[in-house]
Amino acid sequence: MEKEIIINNKLNEISRISQFMEELGVSLNIPSEIAMSINLAIEEIIANIIQNAYPDDKLGEILLQANITPGKLTFQITDEGVAVDPFQKSNPDVKPSLEEQLTKGLGHFLIHRTMDEVNYRTIGTQNLLTLVKRLDIDFKPDALLDTNICRVDGIIVLDIKGRLDTANARDFSMAIQPLLQEVNPNIIINCEQMSYISSSGLRCFLILQKSVQKNRGSLIIEAMKPEIKNIFEMTGCTSLFNIR
Repeated sequence: MEKEIIINNKLNEISRISQFMEELGVSLNIPSEIAMSINLAIEEIIANIIQNAYPDDKLGEILLQANITPGKLTFQITDEGVAVDPFQKSNPDVKPSLEEQLTKGLGHFLIHRTMDEVNYRTIGTQNLLTLVKRLDIDFKPDALLDTNICRVDGIIVLDIKGRLDTANARDFSMAIQPLLQEVNPNIIINCEQMSYISSSGLRCFLILQKSVQKNRGSLIIEAMKPEIKNIFEMTGCTSLFNIR
């Protein structure tokens, strides 16, 4: 299974990485202290890319991909900025300042202490940094996201199981793409087995609702758990949907 997020090369975008990593950790039941150390390592690397690979405030995008396999998390960070190997040994004739030793050195220590494998390479215009973390954890499939679309007597039923969070929103968005093309659709979203929804998930719901209205259809959300309905109420989304 693979999850990904794309951010702009701005330091204020790192908060989106933090949310992505936090929700990924929760969905995989990773112990909080391990999830935090992984998050810090990823943030350190991306901050370094933003600050050093894009001189003169050149705009660009950074892609973070997380590949989940039994007992192993593999992260790949891709950018098209200036090729800067974050782990390249410095020139022995140039002595870094005390501040550089404390910041850059601490960052490198954190990354190598957290990750089991670190590999940097360039392919064409792309810089790719791969990090591997081995974990003796059974990643539970039901903690992730599963969607199923079926048709019953002219009604489209969309079943959602698991967490619709930042880490899964892209997959969900792709899953509902065919529904955005439907004419006069009658859609029911069954949330009985949905355990969580984030702002990214809510945005997907809003996109689907807008498309249904444009195509003169109807959208009903049913079987919400109280905690899910509470999220809709807190965000003011209750009035935007037909919920039963």
